[in-house]
Formats: sequence, structure tokens, C-alpha cells
Amino acid sequence: SSFRNSIKQSEKSVNGFQSKLKGVASTMKLVFVGALTAAGVQAVRSAMTFDKSMTKIKSLVGIAGDEVDRMSESVKDLAKDTGISANEAGDALFFITSAGLRGAEAMEVLEASMKAAKVGLGETKTVADLATSALNAYGLENLSATEATDVMVSAVREGKLEASELAQSMGRVLPIASQMGVQFHEVGAAFASMSRTGTNAAEASTAIRGILVGLLKPTKQGEERLKEMNLSYADLRKQLKDEGLLSLLNTLKDNFQGNAEAQADVFGNTKALVGVMDLLGKNIDGTRKIFDSLTRSVGATSEAFEIDAQSSASEFDKAVVRLSTSLLEIGEVVLPIVASGLEMVADVVNFF
Repeated sequence: SSFRNSIKQSEKSVNGFQSKLKGVASTMKLVFVGALTAAGVQAVRSAMTFDKSMTKIKSLVGIAGDEVDRMSESVKDLAKDTGISANEAGDALFFITSAGLRGAEAMEVLEASMKAAKVGLGETKTVADLATSALNAYGLENLSATEATDVMVSAVREGKLEASELAQSMGRVLPIASQMGVQFHEVGAAFASMSRTGTNAAEASTAIRGILVGLLKPTKQGEERLKEMNLSYADLRKQLKDEGLLSLLNTLKDNFQGNAEAQADVFGNTKALVGVMDLLGKNIDGTRKIFDSLTRSVGATSEAFEIDAQSSASEFDKAVVRLSTSLLEIGEVVLPIVASGLEMVADVVNFF
């Protein structure tokens, strides 16, 4: 009798356990189906965004479809290597190709911009925008994409600059700076130096432009002041081109010796005057060190990227991007099928 009762109790326990297993299995099915559905939606959405970026390059920039297809594969490979999403990279590639760069040159700019963005220099398209502005201003024969991002990374490291502000403001100085013989790393050094005294990137851009324009547009009072110092605007422009911005600043420092009135006569524009006083002030020794550091900026992007790559956060970013890129590639296969299905649904709705 006791044995039979024990068997019955065991049967009840087993039946109850089976019921719980069925409930768990049912829940697991729902979770799994829900996860697959969400992944499918994300895959299609990601593929649509990426396809729009690539289509813009074909339609608005005018690059042949087969070349864009090759570039899109390279974009996805770079995304997996850097941890920057393919869609962010696709947006940046539109800016790069719009600036006139093609093929290997375009991909070099994209890779350098993605690495700089990964170490904190801002969105990839913002970095790419400044990099292409620098390349167009100085010429591909004088400045490479990697050299441009090296200067940007070093300027942020040496100064107190917000990376996004630097990328937005620095481009306004480059056309006149390149024409007057000011090197790109000197522009970066000037921005970094002025930021240490509390000048933001926008104000630095205005001041540096004012200094350069002041040298291009002589005033009668300025000529007289410079003549007293055995100098001239032509001398200063030649020194700037031949010896560099730091050499010019040292000459101005030695001759002005804190004479604000003389500086005002020579440069006229009050915004330029602020820039001169900022760069020639008590921080002149710091300015010299920053200029020296920026001349040795080669490799700054790669160095920073390698350090970032060793972090757990970077590994996580890469894992997420690899997953999202896989979903994107699935979406590229599924997207035409979904589009055909929607057309069929639309035809049925129109019929009714």
C-alpha cells in the first residue's frame, strides 16, 4: 500500500514537472521567435540605411555602380576592423567622394577618419570633412589623409579642444593658410596653443584668420610701425612662407615686446589683435613647445588607435559592429524579397 502511494506521488511530480517544461518551452519559443523577428527587422532597416548612402554616392556624386559596390564591401570590412558602424562609415564616404576623392585615395581617407573617430575625434563624417578640406587645400602631393588626422589627434591631445569643435572650425582657416605657406601642423598648433588660454575653436579660427588677413592687407599706420622696427609686411609674409608661423611669432614677440598699440597699428582688426596677444603672451614658451610637438605628430592616429584597441570597451564595440554588419549583410539579401512582398500586398489592397 505504501509502495503504491509512493508511485502515485511520483507520477504526480513527474506530470507536474512535464507541465512546467512545456510552459518553459512555450516561453522559449516566443522569446526565440521574437528575437528572430527583431533581428530581421533590424537587418532590413540597417540594409536600407546603408543602401541609401551607397545610392547617394551613385546618383549625386556620379560614381559608377560597380565601383561603389566594391567600395561598399571595403566599408564593411573597415567597420569590422575599427568598431565604427558601416552606416556611419557610409555617410562619411559620401562626404569624401563629394570632395572629389576616388578609389584608393577615398578609402585611405575613410580608414584614417574611422580610426580618428574611434579614438574620440568626433563622428566619422565630421573628421572626414576636415580631412578632405585639408587635402584639397594643401594638395594630395603635400599632405596625406593619415598625416591630416595625425595633426588633428595631436592638436586635441596638446590643447584643451573639443574634437568636434576643432573639426568644424579649423576648415575655415585652411584656404588662406595654405595659400600663404602656413603648414597644416602649424595651424593645428596655433589652435592648440590658443585653447590653453581658454580660447575656443571658433574664436581661434577667427583670430588666426584675422592675423593672416592682416598680413595680406597692409595699412599705412602698420607700415610706419613696422618700418620703425626695420620690418615690412612683405618681410613678414616672406618669413611666414619660408620659415614658418612660429618663426614669425618669435619675430613679432621680439619686436612688439608687449606694445599693444603697435600690434593694433599693424594688424588693425581687433579680433586679429586678440589672436596675436594670445599667441605672444605669457604662454609663449608653451606655444613653442606645442609647435615643436605638432611637427612630430606622424603616427599619432595609429598610436592612439592601438591603445584604444586594447580596451575591453573597444573589443565590445567591435563585437557589436561585427554582429550589426552580419545583420546588414542578411538584410541586403532579404530586402529585395521584402520589397517584392510589399508590392504584392499593395496590389491586393488596390484590387479590393
